[in-house]
Amino acid sequence: MPVSTRTLLKIIFNTLLGVVLIFAWLQFVNIEEIITTISSANFLFLIPAFLFMFLSLFVRSIRLKIFLEPVKKVSIRDLTFLNGVALMLNFLIPIRAGEFVKGFYLHTQYNLPLGKSIIWVFLDRFIDFVMVLVMASILLFLIPTQLDAPFVITVTLIAVGVILATYLITYQVHLARSVISFFQKLLVFPVLKVNFERISHFFLETFSLLKRPGPDIVKLAGLSFLSYMADAFIWYFTFVSLGYPQKYVTMFLGQLLSALTYLIPAAPGYVGSAEASGSLILSGVFNIPVNLSSAMIVLFHVCTIVYVLVLGIVSVYGLKINLDMILKKALNRG
Repeated sequence: MPVSTRTLLKIIFNTLLGVVLIFAWLQFVNIEEIITTISSANFLFLIPAFLFMFLSLFVRSIRLKIFLEPVKKVSIRDLTFLNGVALMLNFLIPIRAGEFVKGFYLHTQYNLPLGKSIIWVFLDRFIDFVMVLVMASILLFLIPTQLDAPFVITVTLIAVGVILATYLITYQVHLARSVISFFQKLLVFPVLKVNFERISHFFLETFSLLKRPGPDIVKLAGLSFLSYMADAFIWYFTFVSLGYPQKYVTMFLGQLLSALTYLIPAAPGYVGSAEASGSLILSGVFNIPVNLSSAMIVLFHVCTIVYVLVLGIVSVYGLKINLDMILKKALNRG
């Protein structure tokens, strides 16, 4: 399958980054202790972890269905399988190829405009990002962590800023245009003014798709909250399987902080990224012993690989899609 040079370079860079992160992680852990901890796990407790993995994806599929309803009614079955395919692709090729594939599928199977389909998919993910920032900023004030006050305040300010900016460009377009015009006048070089205007208009047009009635916004936010509750139970039961249960609220905040690390480039399969970021969050933020944290993350990572591959293959057959053709287009755009 031909891949664009830009995409290939991204994959190579992400892979090298994963190798570096694995090497760094290995400097702080005892592999023998991690293996011993995992080998003594009660794997029956991983059954609910797998169930919550699927529940998390299913809830996000419901959210995407509600998000798309004003423009097209898409079956929950198709969206669940579509999210399964996207999850597998994002996991194996972490350059957001899965999100592009979702857009291409909605375009080819439901006759939605290609550009808007991709934008709708990314806006759906943007709701996740906003909810993560909001929930994390609240919980960081309520749950004891090793993080200092300046970091907590910074996260809170970012959350407030993102919410205000989103509200402004979505519901107060005239005011947003005035603000854009003011900052545009401050730019000295004409090329900067032109690019700034072009990017600003793109965001205004894009976020106009997010303008929904209050009840719909509450539904979307509530479903995001439920999906992260499910994610927290995955970590919770993985720790239980190791015989070291942790507080559920700690796992909830941990998953939110982990979600923020997805913004960082990752190697295929999240090798290195998952171990380094997960262990850092659990041991550095919550003071859980590093080898225990790493054992949980490694076990969670292995379970995720199994789940993602099985669900992804089932989803490909369930949708009966030409994955090679769609993926080729996504990779060439990547």
